[in-house]
Amino acid sequence: MSFAVEAGAITGLIGPNGSGKTVTFDCITGFYVPDAGRVRFRDRDITGLSPDRIAIHGIARSFQITGVFRRLSVRQNLVFAAQDKRIARSLAGIASRAAVDAGRLESALDRFGLRGVADEPVASLSHGQQKMLELAGLTIMQPRAQLFLLDEPFAGLTAAEIADSLTLLEEARGGGLTVLIVEHNMRVIMSVCDRIVVLDRGENIAEGVPAAIQTDPRVVEAYLGRGAGAGRP
Repeated sequence: MSFAVEAGAITGLIGPNGSGKTVTFDCITGFYVPDAGRVRFRDRDITGLSPDRIAIHGIARSFQITGVFRRLSVRQNLVFAAQDKRIARSLAGIASRAAVDAGRLESALDRFGLRGVADEPVASLSHGQQKMLELAGLTIMQPRAQLFLLDEPFAGLTAAEIADSLTLLEEARGGGLTVLIVEHNMRVIMSVCDRIVVLDRGENIAEGVPAAIQTDPRVVEAYLGRGAGAGRP
């Protein structure tokens, strides 16, 4: 398997269950070390680095199960996300009692529709609000992320919440952010992605713009099985 993600674009990573999408994310972000091959980010080899080191290099990741602190408030979660993760700078900030960038934090509350629940415990939030909180936290990470890896960000969301998330993703792309997204909602993935990579049993079997991917016979076969004929996954 080999593929590249274009800077400033939204790339989809799709495939049937068990095709290797999350494992690919795990290899990119240091949760697994690949047996072979290399992972390169902005011309730097990051293969085998720990997840924290990869995050510091500028890669932010969300998970299928939201990675938020349920006992803390929304605001406290964002304060944690906004703290500089580089140990020397963190210690310097503690020594000087420096606060996180309050402006960015307050802007994130408004941008992601969390202002009204800013001081509520995360456990009381809906699933959709928790997804928004996780995404908001990624956008204010320090050092700032250059690449977002989003693992099923639309799973369990209502139609209105999906529409809001799509708007935010398109705004992020307009601001130059790069996104690699795993998602099973084909209608959504085809509407938001610039390019799509299709995995099947650990190999990428197709890559291209959404219109081409929808009618690629290898993709149809992977999703629907042999003999399915022409159609859309």
